[in-house]
Amino acid sequence: MALINNQAQAIADQWTYPDADGNIAVRAGAVVPVDVLVGLGNLFDIERPIGAFVSSGITADRIASLLETLDLVAVAFPKFRDGRGFTVARTLREKHGYKGDIRAVGHVLPDQFTALVQCGFSSIVTPPEHPPEQWSVARLPEKTLDERRGPLLHRLVGRGASGGAGR
Repeated sequence: MALINNQAQAIADQWTYPDADGNIAVRAGAVVPVDVLVGLGNLFDIERPIGAFVSSGITADRIASLLETLDLVAVAFPKFRDGRGFTVARTLREKHGYKGDIRAVGHVLPDQFTALVQCGFSSIVTPPEHPPEQWSVARLPEKTLDERRGPLLHRLVGRGASGGAGR
């Protein structure tokens, strides 16, 4: 799996991710499942950088108390049709003011690139079936983002701007 930034450029990945069972040693450079981090209590004693792996169903509010100690939040996309990850990223940026790296991991498509970036993702672990070169063609064009928004993206972005109205 390769890593790209929010400009669709391939970048080096310095992080270690949990295995298929969610196991990983808690140490600098590790992306640790949120439940493990919550169970540790005081994260200020952990050597940094440290990341959190947010599995499907975990909300941004659940990890808000950890944000001060996190350098990376990796958000899982178990299926490309599962939009909860978009909500997590948007909430982390807009409600909680998180400035660190928010990374999409899992089943994401190059066609979703614009929406991922607009919702606050700063990096994407590209799935094997969609290598980095496929994402470079999905890169944001010179047109403004307002000109590219489809109906769904209009609604998603509109909710953020209007404080959730329009549902």
